[in-house]
Amino acid sequence: MAWHCVDLRHARRMRVSKQRPSSWRRITPGGAVRSSSRRNSVALWRRRVFQNSYTRNGRTRRVSRWSVKIQHRGRRHTLSLTAASRVAAAREARSLNDIIRREGWDAARQILGRGSPASSPPAPATSRGGGWSKSDARYLRERLIHSKYTEARLTKTKEFSVRLEHEGIDHYFPLGTDDREHATAQAIKIYHTIVTQGWNAAFHQFPREITVAIFWSTSPVACTYATLFTFAGEFEPNPLPAPATAGPRKRVFVIESDTEVRRTLAFWLGRQPGFDCTRVFQNAEEARVIIVRDPPDLLLVNRALPGMPVAEFLEQLKIRLPNVPAFMYGIYQDSDHIFISLSGVTAGYIFRRRKPHDLFDPIRGAVRQRGFSAKEIFLLIRDYFQSLFGFAPPGDETPGLASLTAREQEILNHVSKGFLDKEIANALSISVWTVHNHLKHVYEKLNVHTRTEAVLKYLQK
Repeated sequence: MAWHCVDLRHARRMRVSKQRPSSWRRITPGGAVRSSSRRNSVALWRRRVFQNSYTRNGRTRRVSRWSVKIQHRGRRHTLSLTAASRVAAAREARSLNDIIRREGWDAARQILGRGSPASSPPAPATSRGGGWSKSDARYLRERLIHSKYTEARLTKTKEFSVRLEHEGIDHYFPLGTDDREHATAQAIKIYHTIVTQGWNAAFHQFPREITVAIFWSTSPVACTYATLFTFAGEFEPNPLPAPATAGPRKRVFVIESDTEVRRTLAFWLGRQPGFDCTRVFQNAEEARVIIVRDPPDLLLVNRALPGMPVAEFLEQLKIRLPNVPAFMYGIYQDSDHIFISLSGVTAGYIFRRRKPHDLFDPIRGAVRQRGFSAKEIFLLIRDYFQSLFGFAPPGDETPGLASLTAREQEILNHVSKGFLDKEIANALSISVWTVHNHLKHVYEKLNVHTRTEAVLKYLQK
C-alpha cells in the first residue's frame, strides 16, 4: 500500500562495542609462546571483576556484590556475580566466561537466573528473586496480577491471572478466582501440568490468554488486535446473540492448527457484525480443496501455520481466486510480541487495539455493499487506517511519556507486567543497577515517586 504513514513505535538504538578479540601473544626471552592458560588465570579475572558504585545524598557508595563485563560474538554484557570475595568472584567470572564460550549466552543466563555460582552443580528451577522454586506458592503468589483486558472473559467476574514460564516459553493463564490463596493453588496446578505433561496438555486443560492480531496490510504493517481467552477442554461457550445486520452475513473461513485457538476464533469471529465464521480448517491442504470448490467471502490464515509457507499459499490461492480477500493473522502471548515478531519493516506500524467483537472494524463498511471483492476491501482498509490520524487530539499523550527513551519505555513496560528488577535485568541482559538508574530517570520524567504511580501513568497512554 502506498500510504503516507507515521511510525508509531520508537526505533531501538543499538550500541556495538568496537573492541576486538586480541591476537596478542607474549613470547618469552627463549622464544617460546607463553601458555594461553595464563590469559585465563584467576589473577587476570581478579583484575577484571569490579564493584558498582552509586551516589546518594552527595556520597559515593559501593555495593557489596561483584560484577564482570564479558564479550563474546559481538555481544558485551555486565553480569552480576554471587561470590562475596574478590578471589571467589574471579573464579566465578572465569567459569562463566568458559561456559559462554562453550555453550553460549543462554547457558550462562540460566545459571545466573538460578542465583547459584557458575561452578556449582545444576539446581532446580528457582525464582530470580527470593530463591524459591517456580512451583513454590510464595513464588507464584508474588506474580498474581489482574488482567486489564477482560472483555472476552465470559464469566465477567474479577479474577487473578499469572504468567507461567518453563523452558524458555511463557504464557498467561486466567485463574478463575479473585481469592489470592485459591488463585495460587490453581497456578500451582497449571504449572505442575506444564512440567509433567507439557504445554499442549496445559492448553487443553486450562484456558489461556492470547492476543489475536489480524494483519490488514504489510506495508505499512497495519493490524487490529484484541485479547481473547481460549476455551479449554470440552467446554462449549454459551452462544452470544449475533449482532443484528440487514441482509445475509458474510462467510468467513479460518485456517488454524491449534485446536483450542481454532474453537475460540470460530466463536469470536462469528460475533463480528455482518460476518459468520462458517468453516475452520486444521491445515492448508484440507482447506484448499474446499475453498476452490466453495469460495468464502473472507479467508484468514495463521501466519505461523506449520508445514507450509503462508505467503506462498496465499499467492497460489490469489492466482486461482483473485477476488477472494485473504489475510494473515498471528497468535501471541501479549501485544508486545506482535512488534517483537516483525522484522525488516521500513514503512511503519499501525497497531490498533479493539474489543473482541470489533476486530473487523477496518472492513465493517463492506457488509453494506453488494460486492465484496479484494479491491473494494483494499480501499476500505486504506481509508480506515488513514482516517485514524485525523482524530487524535493534540497533546493527548500523557505528559512525560514522550521524553522517555526506548530503553526506559521497555523497562517501564516490564514493570507494568509485574516483573521484579532482577527479572528485568535478566530479560534485557543488563545489570540490576542499570535497571535502577533507568527507573530513577523514569520517575523524574513522569514526576512520580513509586512504581505504582509510574505504571498508572504508563497505562494511561
